[in-house]
Amino acid sequence: MRFLLSLAWRDLRASGRHLWIFCACLVLGVALVAAGGGLYRQVADALRSDARQLFGGDLAVEHTAPLRDDVLAWMTTRGEVSRLVELRTMLRTSDGRSQLIELQSADARYPLYGTVELAPASSLDMALGQREGFWGAAIDRALAQRLGLVVGDRVEVGDLSLMVRAVVLRQPDRSLRADWSGAPVLVADGALQASGLVQPLSRVEYHYRVRTGEPLASWRDAFVAAFPDIDAEVQTFEERSQRLAEVLGQMGSGLLLIGFSALFIGGLGVFNSVQAYLQGKLGTLATLRALGLRDGRLAALVLLQILMLALLSSLAGVLIGNALAMAGTWAAAQRLPLAPVLRALWAPSLMALGFGVLTALAFALPALGRALSVSPAALFRGIDGTRLRAPRRVWLLTGAAAALVAVLVVTSVPDTRFGAAFVLATAALLLVLDGLTRLLRRLARAALARPSWHMPVELRLALAGLQRTDSPLRAALLSLGAALTLLVACALVVAAVLRTVNETVPENAPALVFYDVQTEQIPLLRTTLQAQPGLRQLTTAPLVLGRVAAVNGQALRESGDGERVREARDEQKLSNAAGNIDDVVLREGAWWTPGHEGAPQVAMEDREADQLGLKVGDRLRFDIMGAPVEAELVAIYSQRRLQARLWLEAIFSDGVLDPFITRHVGAAHLDPAGAQRAQDELARAAPNIASVRTESLLVETRALMARASTGLALVAGVCLAASLLVLASVVASSRARQVFEATVMHAVGARLSSLRRVLYWEYLLLAVITAAFAMVVGSALAAALLRWRLDLDPAGLYWTGALTALGVSSVSLGLGARYLLAQMRLNPALLLRDGA
Repeated sequence: MRFLLSLAWRDLRASGRHLWIFCACLVLGVALVAAGGGLYRQVADALRSDARQLFGGDLAVEHTAPLRDDVLAWMTTRGEVSRLVELRTMLRTSDGRSQLIELQSADARYPLYGTVELAPASSLDMALGQREGFWGAAIDRALAQRLGLVVGDRVEVGDLSLMVRAVVLRQPDRSLRADWSGAPVLVADGALQASGLVQPLSRVEYHYRVRTGEPLASWRDAFVAAFPDIDAEVQTFEERSQRLAEVLGQMGSGLLLIGFSALFIGGLGVFNSVQAYLQGKLGTLATLRALGLRDGRLAALVLLQILMLALLSSLAGVLIGNALAMAGTWAAAQRLPLAPVLRALWAPSLMALGFGVLTALAFALPALGRALSVSPAALFRGIDGTRLRAPRRVWLLTGAAAALVAVLVVTSVPDTRFGAAFVLATAALLLVLDGLTRLLRRLARAALARPSWHMPVELRLALAGLQRTDSPLRAALLSLGAALTLLVACALVVAAVLRTVNETVPENAPALVFYDVQTEQIPLLRTTLQAQPGLRQLTTAPLVLGRVAAVNGQALRESGDGERVREARDEQKLSNAAGNIDDVVLREGAWWTPGHEGAPQVAMEDREADQLGLKVGDRLRFDIMGAPVEAELVAIYSQRRLQARLWLEAIFSDGVLDPFITRHVGAAHLDPAGAQRAQDELARAAPNIASVRTESLLVETRALMARASTGLALVAGVCLAASLLVLASVVASSRARQVFEATVMHAVGARLSSLRRVLYWEYLLLAVITAAFAMVVGSALAAALLRWRLDLDPAGLYWTGALTALGVSSVSLGLGARYLLAQMRLNPALLLRDGA
């Protein structure tokens, strides 16, 4: 073994530079696998370790009113309790600007986990207390940057003037959606009461966080059993963590599968590179066999070389991938409570290293088996004319290695369904591409068999070249076709989302949305909005809060299903069909006829209906402000995801909710400047009316899209680079054959210009075929993702994928053709010297 290691290393040092494509393909693929796995592990571990901090406690009891003393006494005997009061309102700066915020007031025990970090450093009591005639406020860092606020500035909330005494650098339970739903502003309880915002009809939420050593599910069940009459929502941090883990698992699976795609494309480069390398060493291998080196030792010699290069290349890919993962974690830490941890990268690094080595073996074994089948007799007959075929046992070993890789793919991704789908999709892709290759060769043969078709001679020769077994058609379809498919899908998804953010939402969605408008404030709202010159439409709709109490006569709280019992405590937003601000889309059933005056009817959102297992025709009973309301479920609707603002859970027929209406929501269509003026004027006149400008949400969305687009561009670029390396290996391996054939044709009278046109035709056909395949498959994948997950229509944008596929395939294959043309210095005398 020592002799074989020494021989393998010395041989690699002498001729291993020809395997640079092998190394580059593995480095790129492994880097993406390591980066995706490392980023997922960093984020998942950080959020899992901080799950209690993000949630604020072990359990949370949420209610719209303060809990009774006996309830609090029961809770405090079973753990430490902290209260946080929240309400959405408008913050106004001294220059008249306004911004939606989440006003928060916490008690002395807040937070139960973690600490609130302020700048300048101080305690919450010192920062929020009343001094010099002003209550203090600690504002979120993102809000301070957005409004240009610094410590010492004055801001107004409700009827109260506050002094900014600190900027919150870190708040453990800051909502992950705070940048969209309203940044938090911390004030003292006395300041909250002095603001005048806490009124009988105000939408105030009381969050009681609990820290306990009891089993959380037992604590929750005991609370529900002890106080069945309280409509409080009880949630454990484990439930929130589970939902968060599901989302992170899907994202992590997507990142890993993109890395596996790049590694698969790079594996094709590994095969071509090893095959070209061993093709040039057939004479050496035949000589070693003639000298008595046994097949097992000869195979071990070449395998050692492949393993050495695979290990070194994979290590380099792991280092690059870890650097990318750390950079991604640092970028995510600007929005999430993350801290890069190097020890979290060990498992993803080992996984990526193993995948790199196994992929190299799986793709190198067929080429190795063919090369080792060379006979010493080839030294006498000639190496070039020798037909090589991999033995059956080599194909069995290749299949075993591929099966092992497939099993590891399925088991290594967080969501095994994604892994299984990737393996099946890859197998289907190979079958489809193989069938497409055979079909194209058959079509080329049929076209050449028709003498009535008058084609240029160069095109006929190019079609004949595509039929050869050593044609680059298969490799181009597998490598460039797969990479272009991913590139087209990414381009189409990004284009569709950007169109929605930049055109569809600004044109169709209201520029300003209002919440918590009291009935008596509707005239004020209309007067303020109608004073704006750019107003096109103003719509208001009632907003009533209630709960589903029974389905088909069965009370949810008496159900044996714990999920249904918890659903009975969930508060839901209800409205009527008038002023359908979110323009919901009907999924099942039908709306009631206009002017319906019969029995109450209701339509439910699809998510709520699915959670309760509802279907059209069910009889529902709602609990609204302590009164029962029965209605027939006649329709199930879905939200327009990116355009939705209210996310109503149920819409009733007209008149059903009239006895319960105390507040309204509204939407106004006007230009962005008018929306800003209207928001500022409403904040001064009626500070309890919370309003959101669509433009401010789009700013955050565009910033997020810019980062996402950068990541997608990086991933697509790596996959494309791997694909181009595969093509480079194909061109390099076929260069000798094409130059030899061109020399023969030139010797019998073919002009060099004609030979060049043959090459151009061949590569043009490859470019058109790969681009067409990528356009069809990539567009189908993108359309499925957009319609299924994002509810977006890609119609009118397919040209972006077409231009991407045509442009990239033309440039990449054109470069390959130019390289071959540069090598075509034809000299027929070489044929005579070679023959001699």
